[in-house]
Amino acid sequence: MTIADRLPEDDGDVRVRQLRHGDAEAFAAGTKDAGVRRYGHLPLADYSPDIVREQIDGVIAQGLDDGSLAVLAIADASSDRFLGSIVLFDFRADHAEVGFWLCPEARGRGVAQKAMRLIADVAADAGLTQLRARTAPENNGSIRALEGVGFVQTDGPREERTPSGELATVLAFERSVVEDRA
Repeated sequence: MTIADRLPEDDGDVRVRQLRHGDAEAFAAGTKDAGVRRYGHLPLADYSPDIVREQIDGVIAQGLDDGSLAVLAIADASSDRFLGSIVLFDFRADHAEVGFWLCPEARGRGVAQKAMRLIADVAADAGLTQLRARTAPENNGSIRALEGVGFVQTDGPREERTPSGELATVLAFERSVVEDRA
């Protein structure tokens, strides 16, 4: 079962689903937030709604099709309003890396933890056993979210190249996605 086959997934409060053209404005606006710019390490420096739609139809669709990349939406389960993005990338035989960002209005409500629990279930159903994550040592919100869903720090601080191509100081985390399902 692929990642795309397992979507959408929701817990009654938060939904993880494929990105849609209707998310493009909110996605592009979210990437302009200072926190997302500082900690998101997104591949492009600037996103417009048109660029987001092009990526949905291009690299994002291709990644979902070939299993190399899953750029997904975090949405409100009742309204389906876009709240942020969660991404699975750097797929290996049994693990992948997860990254996420939230729009400012979605922060502080447990949305990231709920989305990561959902994506862990999706990853397990797709045959993965482990998720990895990286975050900046000063990104306390991300660290709390990761630790809150069972990620354990495994390394750092250390300098690494991020998805944006920048060199940044990061902490490395891992979490099994099968232990909850045994």
